[in-house]
Formats: sequence, C-alpha cells, structure tokens
Amino acid sequence: MLQQIVDTAALSAELSNVLEGEVRFDLTTRLLYSTDASNYQIEPVGVVFPRHADDVIAAHTIAFRYGVPLLPRGAGSSLAGQTVGCALVMDLSRHMGRVTAINAEAKTVHVQPGMVLGHLNAQLAPLNLMIGPDPASADRATVGGCMGNNATGMHSILYGMFGDHVRAVDVVLADGTRLKLGEGAPASPLRDQLEARIRQIVIDNADEIKLRYPKTWRTVAGYPLNRLDPAALNLATLLVGSEGTLGTVVELEMALVARPRRTRLAILHYTRARAALEAVPTILEVEPSAVELIDKVMLDLTRAHPEYSRYLSFVEGDPEVLLVVEFFGESDVDLSAKVDRLKSHLAQHGYNETIKIAATDSQIGDVMKVRKAGLGLLLSTRGSDKFTHFIEDAAVPVEHLPDYIDGVQRIARENGARTAMYAHASAGCLHIKPLLNLKSAEGMRQYRAIGEAVADLVISFGGTTSGEHGEGLSRGEFSKKLFGPQVTEAFRQVKAAFDPRGLMNPGKVVDVGPLDDPATLRFGPQYAVPYTLQQPRLDWSLDGSYAEAVEMCNGAGVCRKEGSGVMCPSYMATRDETHSTRGRANILRLAMSGKVSPQGLADKQVYDVLDLCLSCKACKAECPSLVDMARLKT
Repeated sequence: MLQQIVDTAALSAELSNVLEGEVRFDLTTRLLYSTDASNYQIEPVGVVFPRHADDVIAAHTIAFRYGVPLLPRGAGSSLAGQTVGCALVMDLSRHMGRVTAINAEAKTVHVQPGMVLGHLNAQLAPLNLMIGPDPASADRATVGGCMGNNATGMHSILYGMFGDHVRAVDVVLADGTRLKLGEGAPASPLRDQLEARIRQIVIDNADEIKLRYPKTWRTVAGYPLNRLDPAALNLATLLVGSEGTLGTVVELEMALVARPRRTRLAILHYTRARAALEAVPTILEVEPSAVELIDKVMLDLTRAHPEYSRYLSFVEGDPEVLLVVEFFGESDVDLSAKVDRLKSHLAQHGYNETIKIAATDSQIGDVMKVRKAGLGLLLSTRGSDKFTHFIEDAAVPVEHLPDYIDGVQRIARENGARTAMYAHASAGCLHIKPLLNLKSAEGMRQYRAIGEAVADLVISFGGTTSGEHGEGLSRGEFSKKLFGPQVTEAFRQVKAAFDPRGLMNPGKVVDVGPLDDPATLRFGPQYAVPYTLQQPRLDWSLDGSYAEAVEMCNGAGVCRKEGSGVMCPSYMATRDETHSTRGRANILRLAMSGKVSPQGLADKQVYDVLDLCLSCKACKAECPSLVDMARLKT
C-alpha cells in the first residue's frame, strides 16, 4: 500500500504547516472518503479541505514532491468510482463553493468547483438565468464534479452536455503549476506546448477518431478528442469529462441559458414497455424539452415508500411504463397547444392509452420528486439483492433503443437477473440496473458476465458505454473495446502530456483495472460483518438483519442537500461528511466489517461520528433508500 511506502506523518505535517484549510489523515476520515455512490471502496492516503486556489497549488506541490497521487472530489455522488482511490483526496466542496463573477448581459458565470449546482442555479434565478445541464443529483452535486463527469440530465436534447457550456477553466497541474485554458486564456509557453502536443495527437489519429467514436452524441467515454478542432483548439474542452485525471480545476467560466417561463408535463401510460420505447422517436417529432421513462419496478418501490408514495397522484392504474413528456413554453396557451399537438400526433400513430397532465407547480413537483429520486428508490430494496449500477449509463441512438433494451433484458435473463429501468428515453440513455447480490459468488459472476455482454451489445448499436455518469472503475476496462488500440494509445498520450508522472487520479480513463477487482469492491464474497450487533434490542427482520439495514445506504448523498427538506440538520450546520447520514451509515458498516478496530461498533470513533445525530427521523422520511439513522444507532 502507498501508505506503507510514503512517510504519511511527514506529509500530513507539511501540509498542515502550509495549507489554511483542514488536513486530516486520521482513520475515520480516510474510511469515510474511501467510498462514494459507487460499488467501490479504496482507502485514501489522507484528505485535505482547501480554502482557496493557493491551498490547491500547495497540496499539489507537496504531494508531487512526495510522489503521492492526487484526487479532486466534490460531493462524492459519482456512481462509477471516479472519486475513490489511494491518493491524497482534495474535498473542494467544503470551502471552494463561491461564485466569483456573473455577467448577466453576456450570460456567463465564473464559479469555484465546490459550488453545488442547485445552489448556483438558485443564485442565478433572479436574473432568469441558469446552467443548462441538470443532473438529478443537482441538489448536492458540485459544479466541479459535473465538469469532471461531463454531466447532463433530463434536458440534454435541449441543452446538450456540461462541456457544451464550459468556456474556460483555471486548472492546477500535478506539479502545482496553475494554468488558464479556453476562451480568453493568456498565452504561455506551457499552454503553447500543450496545445501543440494535443493538436498533433488529434491530427495523427483523425481517421481512427472518426471511425471509432460512438455514433451517439451523448457520450462521456474516454477523452473527448472528437470534440477538438485542431484549427481552433480549446483545451478546456479536454478537461471536461476527464474525471480529475489531467489536473484540478479551481475555477470555471460557464455560459448560461435563459430559464424557461412555463412548464407542462404529459404523463403517457403504457401497458407494454417496448411500445413506449418505439414511441420515443415519434414523440421527439413534436419537439419536447424532455422525455423521461419510469418503469413498473420503480413505481412499485415508490408506492412502498412512506414519504414518496404520496407523490404518485399522476399515475392511473398499474402501467408497465410511464413516459413523462415535458414542454417549455411562454404561456399557458402556448403549452396547451403543444400538449394538444402531442395528443394528436400520438393518436395518428395509434396511441389510445391514458394521458395525465401535470400543469401546476405542485403537480409538476410531485412527478419530478419521484423521477429524481430514482436511484435511491431503486436501492430501497431490502436485503442483499440490490439493483446494481454498472451498465446503467450506456446510451445508443434513440432509434435503436427498443432493440437495445430487449437485448439487455435478454442478457440479464440468461444470467438469472431481473432488471429495472428509468431516465432519459429522449437521449437513448436509460438507466437499466440488474438485481444482483455482490456478496455472493453468483452475484460476482453475473456482474462480470452481464458487464461484458452489454458492452458488446451497446457497441454493436453504435452506442457508448457511458452517456453521463462517467467510466470510473465500473466501465473503464471496456474503453479499449469501445475505442480500439490506436485511440486508447492516444488517450495515454493525452494523459502523459498533462500528467507525465501519472499522479492525477491514476487508474481512471486510461489503464483502468477490472470492474470486479475484489481489492476495490465495497462488497464481495469475502465481505463479512463479524462485529455486527449480536443481540439487537430492536427487530430487524424486515431488513433481513441489522447489518443489511445499515447497508441500505448506497452513498448517493441525498443527505448532503441544503436548502430543502430537513435531512440532515447536522450536515447542514457543519458541512462535514462525518456528520451526514451517509457518513454515519458508512462508519457503522465499516465498524461491523472490522475496518475500524477489533472493538467494532463499540469503538470511540463510531461514537464520535454518531454523536451529533439529533435522532430527528428526517432521514427516515427523506432518504429514498429508507435509511433510518435514529433507529440504527439505538
């Protein structure tokens, strides 16, 4: 392990002497930052909380001298393991979350990477402006994290990807050099050198890039060499979707879009899932702003949820699938005309099932709450079988969506797994998740077999293995299969140009390990909980066991939201991962599995993490995955 090679005590001391922000190398912090919202768990060397760009530069400079890898992190809501690694983690979400400039006339904003996307949009709302891409996790995802993933959301057919809105970035390279890239960037020898090298890589591989890149516009796999114009090179584009592997961005300049004036939803009910998928190209002909899919599995889990069940008034009967079709407009008259056009167009194509309309803010809010809680709701299944994310981010041209989904479901059936799906039908990116038990040998076999087969399937349709969530550790191993050896080597050359020593988030984008490496997985057949409660005072049979109740936390980080709801008051007050519901669930799981100490749940570190929990029960109501921390700590 790196910790055994590097003098971490000396590294911690030097960082503490130089940085204004906090430096934490204690076991509790390292354990809490060993996971994100993915299936993976890797203990970092330590964690720093930079207060400003100079802290980031200092952390880079010192770590570079020690030969320690660096990993920039936002909310830790990534689903593919991008923000876990044996590195010095820089949590930019705690202090570096400010807007530094807004130009309403030019429709641009300068913002630090730790700013929560939803908070940024709230600041922009009085100006009737916003960031276009809107991932479902916008209430806790940071701008830097969205940039690192090249995030998008339900309105991608209207606004494209995050990279379409990034104009320029201030980035700190591995050795501590600060550089501005993009529009208006001042000339410098280093920038000129990087531009020349990247331009040559693009020119040398132009034919292969054209041949091998996915035929869908919604792709974040690899580095975006297909989006680089050698005649007008913008290196900021290359940083978008790079998963922190090229440098740490300390400020972004982004283009803004006008906020929509009015919104209306038409909720189309279908008794057959394939009929819904076949209808998507027809629906797109009437130019909606979004088309989102919700399947029966997700609806059933929502009905069973004590908080979210009350939002289902938009569902009539027991449909197999819903398509939520959204329109933006200038007025109610305008929106009524658009919905009428949709109804007429569908009728001409033989649609005769139920259509429900959501027109008021309350009605629209109910639909969006259910849709945006999709990840957490799917993971509210009790027991060790979980709807697992690893193939969920594939995207195909929308005309191939019915056959692609049929193929995925066939692969899942052949491997003994059922599936659930939801999300972005309009962009050919449905989040489809097999139900697996990764604690079992059979679950691990399914994980590997389904992952390989779906990668082959999506490539056969001209699609991508990653349409918005990033490659990380879940999909990175399939990059060579997707792009071929020549483009894969071009990615290595890009990495080497920016990061010659390979210290920026190593093992992501290039030279990624297997998705089922037991050394990096949170769960596996080797997972055990020798220190779980032996004689619990409460009945945990509904969850399967006390340990499985703790494991309901999937790491999505909904408890890190601020400005809405009640969960989690101690996190809202401290903005410290330790005092979030996720942090508490993680420390309980890690203590039960022996990662904290032989004292297990009785260790003082566990007590310290649980200490500020108010037992307010907000998580019981608001956590989509049904984590009830007040009960768990009783």
